[in-house]
Amino acid sequence: MEPDVQLAPGAEENGLAHMLRDLVKQNLEEKPHKMGDFEALDGNVSIVADDADVALTMRFESGGKLRIHDGIVGIPDVTIRGPSEAVLALSNMPMATRLGLPIPDPRDREAVKTVRLVMGAMRDGKLHVYGMAFHLPMMMRLTKVMSVNG
Repeated sequence: MEPDVQLAPGAEENGLAHMLRDLVKQNLEEKPHKMGDFEALDGNVSIVADDADVALTMRFESGGKLRIHDGIVGIPDVTIRGPSEAVLALSNMPMATRLGLPIPDPRDREAVKTVRLVMGAMRDGKLHVYGMAFHLPMMMRLTKVMSVNG
């Protein structure tokens, strides 16, 4: 069964929306074991890439439906905001542990580089994930679905 991942009307001109739609569809098609996490997602996640002046909202409905909207729509459960490089690096986070925690294998230089980029941006106050503490299960599932790893 093909995942139900679509752009909402008005999001056709948003390059980040196209990129994330394709990323999610490809991850789910190539790694069907991620479908359970995708189907369990229920909520809204906004992503803002400050330097690219682009924003979107991913509206997940339990049962496996995702609509990606241009801009921030409604009140998001979680908002990820930062430079585009750090936001895009989130999709490359390693999923080395059983719980999907981003702990890289020290021998994997790319994984270590990705984790350093993301954690460094958070430490420096450039990358923020608002609402993560209140929606941790959703964030864990989102990370598993969005990551090209795991």
